[in-house]
Amino acid sequence: MPSWILHLVNARGQLASCADVILSACAEAEARVGAVTAPLALDIVIRATEAMPEALFVSGHCYEPAVIGIGIDLTQPHTEERLRHELLKSLFHEFHHALRWDGPGYGDTLGEALVSEGLAQRFLHEMMNCPPEPSEVAVPDDVCEAWRGEALAGFDDAAYDHAAWFFGTGDMPNWLGYTLGRRIVDRYLQSHPQATALSLAHMEAVVFRAMLEEE
Repeated sequence: MPSWILHLVNARGQLASCADVILSACAEAEARVGAVTAPLALDIVIRATEAMPEALFVSGHCYEPAVIGIGIDLTQPHTEERLRHELLKSLFHEFHHALRWDGPGYGDTLGEALVSEGLAQRFLHEMMNCPPEPSEVAVPDDVCEAWRGEALAGFDDAAYDHAAWFFGTGDMPNWLGYTLGRRIVDRYLQSHPQATALSLAHMEAVVFRAMLEEE
């Protein structure tokens, strides 16, 4: 019996043109993660959206345990293969968040958010051979270095500004948190070559704090 329950927001045919591709991609993603980890019961809510931020075609979120939301901007030109590919990427990323919700959770502090996003991005690449996502390489090394000290100082800050760190509001570069998060996780994995993003899904964020310290 499938452990993923799909909910297509399609009462008025919003997804009629691509429902078959969606169902196929979700089944593929579930089978592929099922080959590397124990089944995880999830509700997957998929809806058509418009005017996605940063012109994203497919976006996702996992704001609570066991529920993944996926948005598809069908106003953008696309092929079935592009839709399948972007859906898989989003599902793998959000699946890792769902795994983490069953451990320490996404987290309330800046450090926890950085680690959760970095691990989810790294897991995506463990599941798929694809180029880095734009958010993973959005900020050059020298700019990341300029913000590293502030990220370290604010690691335990539960009052951090998520929109500023991750979406570039204020004076921070757009997607800084995603790029820093990936760098933190990559540095940890370089020093722990037997570990994977999957094996670290329930690791407490504090373990990664030292990855922000100077080498």
